[in-house]
Amino acid sequence: MSSISKRGHERSASAEFNRVDRTVKIHNATEKLRSELLNYVTSRFEEFSSEIKQTANMPSINEMIERPGITTNGLTSINKIGDSSSAQTIASKQSVDIKRSSSAFPTKVFRMRSSILTELLEVSHIRSIRQIFISILVLLVLQVAITDIFEKGTVDFFVFDIIRWNFSNLSECLRLWFYLFMSTCAIIYYCFHFWSYKRLSLLSNNLLSSTETEKSPTSNSTTLVIFDWVWFVAYCCYIGLFLYIPAHYIIAENYPIVTRIIILAEQVRFLMKSHAFVRENAPRAILYGQIYSQEINADDLNKDKSNDSSNEQSTFSVPHTPCPEFSKFLYFLFAPTLIYRDSYPRTSSIRWTYVISQLVQFATTSLFGYYLFYRFCLPVFRHFNSEHVTLKIFVLSILNCTLPGALFLFCAFYGFLHCWLNAFAEMLRFADRQFYSDWWTATSWSSYYRTWNIVVHDWLYTYVYRDCHKLFGIKYRLVSMYAVIFLSACVHEYIIALAFGYFYPILFIQFAVLGFISMLILPQRTQNNAFNVFIWASLFVGLGMQMCLYSIEWYARLNCPRFVNGPLDYFIPRSIFCRADSSINPSLSNNIPNLILHRQHDL
Repeated sequence: MSSISKRGHERSASAEFNRVDRTVKIHNATEKLRSELLNYVTSRFEEFSSEIKQTANMPSINEMIERPGITTNGLTSINKIGDSSSAQTIASKQSVDIKRSSSAFPTKVFRMRSSILTELLEVSHIRSIRQIFISILVLLVLQVAITDIFEKGTVDFFVFDIIRWNFSNLSECLRLWFYLFMSTCAIIYYCFHFWSYKRLSLLSNNLLSSTETEKSPTSNSTTLVIFDWVWFVAYCCYIGLFLYIPAHYIIAENYPIVTRIIILAEQVRFLMKSHAFVRENAPRAILYGQIYSQEINADDLNKDKSNDSSNEQSTFSVPHTPCPEFSKFLYFLFAPTLIYRDSYPRTSSIRWTYVISQLVQFATTSLFGYYLFYRFCLPVFRHFNSEHVTLKIFVLSILNCTLPGALFLFCAFYGFLHCWLNAFAEMLRFADRQFYSDWWTATSWSSYYRTWNIVVHDWLYTYVYRDCHKLFGIKYRLVSMYAVIFLSACVHEYIIALAFGYFYPILFIQFAVLGFISMLILPQRTQNNAFNVFIWASLFVGLGMQMCLYSIEWYARLNCPRFVNGPLDYFIPRSIFCRADSSINPSLSNNIPNLILHRQHDL
């Protein structure tokens, strides 16, 4: 009896010990979660407070100490030193203009910060959610692979014919990219360098001639105006040629889809970076010429005191050279930002393990995107118009594509905006990693457009919206907003149309028409979760519609004859006029790479 009671006492003591141990573990886990969330909230609050200070023009002590200004030593770098008080007067006028412009239009301020997902994944519980999704995706791939083995004897997923076809001309793609890169470096930078210094010499000659012949300065400035306009027209012609030549070449050489997207995306990126460099430094070169001319001609101190170009210097002090060094331009070409600055916040070292990890995750998400296309698009749409497509089949196809379309969205976001950009930022020691914001909490389309891709949004806001706002005025603010959306929609449609080989403006209509209308209808500032649900539902349905309609049109152009001949065929959707009795043999579309390689697009 005593042994039984002893064992019962031991079991009760063991149960009590286990209960206490579980309580301690739960308490420790709770404390850990609380500390992690507290650290995250604290970091976000500090980031918010710093943004408020920067918006209110409250620089830090280090910035105030390191900020260059006009001194006697600084002015000796210019050929002749005039009256130092006049230079300080100019600098004070410029500082007033800086405050006014920055209060009207907040400027991009770069500082050291991590991406939101990087901060969230430091929390173990959030990291566990990501691991759950990864395990689900792995099980999904294994389930499809095992099903193929039992039913077909092979695994179709590991047949990489489409990938091999898309990268069949990778060497030519890299060669064309190198030509784009060299043309950007040689033409944009060195032509701007020549323009800025030649303009300075013309300004000096005009001032000397006006002093010797006692002519009016305005008569001598005509040559300078003509000189500036000639270079502006040349810059516009360069943009047109830079858009036309690569597009014509990839169509003439019949590039595959992926390499077309690579060239077109890099073409747009180089153009955006070139415009950012010219747009930021042209006012600086003009301001440098004003200071230079006023130091030579000390009697003309008030010349061009209200020059609009001078008011753009909201992020720069008075320049000491008319053109930045080439090393700064070269770093900007590879930095994961589209806003030009002479310097950016930098990290102290490169974490190569982090770089490899991000590149591996990018490759993994790309393979998963290929898996989605191979399993959800290819089997469903490859035989388009081999039978009549009814309204029921069309609607069901769109609904069935909503899930793959949503997964494509997540793959593009995590693979490119997070992994790819963070990998390049780490290799370049670029410290500002805010490539996106919390777009998943958006309750309006305007909030979604601002937070989905901050890199592109900053460029559109800085170089399109602000300039349109100054051009049209605050009365036509809606026109400036639509100019931003219209330009973004046109660029997206430009890439898709040339990549796929046909013009089918589904994305343009959703982006520039329906998106803008819903942006005007929905409230701009609300915390109602119902609007967030509406944004997510609209994204899923819109992406499903894009995935369905673009796939239908692609395979209709493979399986159906032309409705019209000539360049007009590029703009008329063949899926609308194609019928089952006029379709080409559907078996031809089973071998996609061999058929597409021999397909010619005539524009």
